[in-house]
Amino acid sequence: NNVGTYASYPNFFIRGMGVNGSTRTNDPKVGVFMDGIYVGYNAGALASTFDVEAVEVLRGPQGTLLGRNVTGGAVLVKSKRPGDEFGFTVEAGVGNYSSTEFNASVEGPLADNVFAKVALIKLDRDGYFDDNNGGSVDTSIYPAGMPDTDTGDKVGMDLTIIRPMIRVEFTENFEATLIAEFLENNTGSANSQNVAHNCVPIPGVDNRDIVCGAGSRFMAQNTWGFTPPDDKYEINHDLIGYTDLETSSFVLDSTWDLGHGVVTTIAGYREVEYNSSTDFDGTPFTIFHFNDNKEEQEQTSIEVRYSSTFSDQFNFVVGVNRFDQEYSIGERRNFFISLNAATYSETEHKTTGVFGEANVSVTDSLTLTMGGRWTKEEKKIDIGILGSCELDFSSCSNNTSNEKDWSDFSPKLAATYHFNDDTMAYASWTRGFASGVFNARATTLDAVGPTDPEEVDSFEVGLKTSFFGGRGQLNLAYFMADYTDLILFVNNPDQNSGASLINFNAGEAEISGFEAEMQLQLTDNLRLNGSFGTVDPEFTNIKYFDANADGAVDGKDNELAKTWDFQKVAEMSYALAAVYNFEIGSGASMLARVAYSWRDDYMTDLYNKPWLQQDSFGLLDASLTYVSSNEKIKVSVYGTNLSDEEYFDYAADVGGLDSARWGGAPRTYGVRVAYTY
Repeated sequence: NNVGTYASYPNFFIRGMGVNGSTRTNDPKVGVFMDGIYVGYNAGALASTFDVEAVEVLRGPQGTLLGRNVTGGAVLVKSKRPGDEFGFTVEAGVGNYSSTEFNASVEGPLADNVFAKVALIKLDRDGYFDDNNGGSVDTSIYPAGMPDTDTGDKVGMDLTIIRPMIRVEFTENFEATLIAEFLENNTGSANSQNVAHNCVPIPGVDNRDIVCGAGSRFMAQNTWGFTPPDDKYEINHDLIGYTDLETSSFVLDSTWDLGHGVVTTIAGYREVEYNSSTDFDGTPFTIFHFNDNKEEQEQTSIEVRYSSTFSDQFNFVVGVNRFDQEYSIGERRNFFISLNAATYSETEHKTTGVFGEANVSVTDSLTLTMGGRWTKEEKKIDIGILGSCELDFSSCSNNTSNEKDWSDFSPKLAATYHFNDDTMAYASWTRGFASGVFNARATTLDAVGPTDPEEVDSFEVGLKTSFFGGRGQLNLAYFMADYTDLILFVNNPDQNSGASLINFNAGEAEISGFEAEMQLQLTDNLRLNGSFGTVDPEFTNIKYFDANADGAVDGKDNELAKTWDFQKVAEMSYALAAVYNFEIGSGASMLARVAYSWRDDYMTDLYNKPWLQQDSFGLLDASLTYVSSNEKIKVSVYGTNLSDEEYFDYAADVGGLDSARWGGAPRTYGVRVAYTY
């Protein structure tokens, strides 16, 4: 996601679960797996889909087939492996916002059993948002008028990825592939837009009169009389921000066919260097800035799996995984109250997992599945509290260390029944586990943590059927997930630091929903795709969260929290797409695609502040592609968000000081030419 508080840092939500924040010590509820290795630090993950063979999305808790346990779901990305024959692809394109792209890959044999490939991805683009010193200042409140700050576009991109790989067939039964990736992405500042709104306390929720006085406006309006620009793609910042990202990764993926089963070994190494500077408040005044943040991460992992192949009636997968990561986070905060302070932390995270899953065909129609995962996680944090350090430990006056380990066993049970060759039904129960988290943005020693771990019991029933002579496919699913000690994050007012991020176990929650997906080859030329989903989340028992800030956790907190919508969870969504393929003579063809996706309104803030609500919106995309008779040449004209729909990816209220939002991508269009040999 290159639009938001931290560019190049994707954040996924599946079935109402995700992390609505950028604190790195908050483990993602949806895991990203790149070529088989778990990505502990999402920066740079899935930056481009060029030369990617497949992207698979798994919903709900995972862990019996993967090397890392996650409670929300998983996104699996697999690069295209080197082929047996020489070939290459060259792709170039131009578009609005001065975007230029050049992608290329070349592959072929180096020896009888050695095959190599290298892919290059290059994308340059101006920013989607303009800073023209727009908006206005009420000179009766602030006689000096509008500050003259630097101007220019924001949220541009300068992305380079080099991905070499080599595949060796040592024997007929054993092969290994080494995949490397080197990524560099330099972008401008994040595109925070100030939200002008009355700073009115929400009764029983927060105490904003600490900083702005009950009933008064937010600081930008109250102190300077600032009115933000009214253009949806215009901002006004006083901090020149940046994002500089570099990642390097290596994956060694080997498979050994033993006849009775296949042994897969995946070893990985990844390192990240991420430097950024962000105008968080979205105004030409200094209210809240993240200045010159510095982050580094290093991870190693190894996974060994055995998949049986000796029986059609009984098959299983067993595996063991080890994952280690270390990362340091240095964040400097510049507040209006002349508090220019930094937080620095170093975290160690170690995970060991043993997992397995077995399938037994009881009859020709009925298959039973049983699986489980044992996990042990160890975490340690060394942290210098806000204001006690620079961006290392050399000058710390108030730092602390804490460590904790957890272990868990999470089982899985499922049944699948085939009514006939076209229709099957299934039911499953899966338990998920997430270890407790520390708080790298703690402003007090008590806020460092950790929290208790989170558990979820996920139930799902579904039906999959093909129809229309195999031309149609319909999938239906109903799910319900019961969460215990749900881990959440919230920004609260803080008299000393303006805002304080708190990690906590809220208590119990339930998320249920319905999903429908359909594919239909209506004619030989026309294919239709559609999906529909509902999500209904609810807090069922608040145990540890003083939701109404009255100093006690009691039934009043339950009643209040039950009225809240979950963050970034739309109760309803749907998507439709049509693809039409037709010949134009001499064997050449045209491929037309139109897609529309819609999301219901949702809240971006835990407290459900109405000025941070995202209204329902829909996005319209389309493309038209020429394909030559030999399918070697493709020329595409494309457009995304063609209706130029306004929406935002993220929004935040900083303890009553200020509210800001980070807008989504506008209308983009361009042309792309590709040649494949």
